Amino acid sequence: MSRICKSYNAKLKAKVAIEALNGESSIIEICKENNIPKSNLLEWRNKLISEAETLYIPMHERNRTVRHLQQEIDSMHKIIGEITIENSFLKKKLKI
Repeated sequence: MSRICKSYNAKLKAKVAIEALNGESSIIEICKENNIPKSNLLEWRNKLISEAETLYIPMHERNRTVRHLQQEIDSMHKIIGEITIENSFLKKKLKI
């Protein structure tokens, strides 16, 4: 018998995680109301807490970070390309 994994949309996850943080209802009550497992709710709540600080990073800083990471990736691709060419050249030389 195969097990079916239920998926939840981001809006529900956020709503439920915020409810859990508010503390107006118990975790068990929230889980029963929304028909979700307790482990999922705790995971979503912890993720909201751990990633909340990224919400307040200004957009221009996020964009700068993304550009910087993209430049690093491009640089690494260039190095990989150079090594690949060098490697194929050396393989041809050794076959002589």
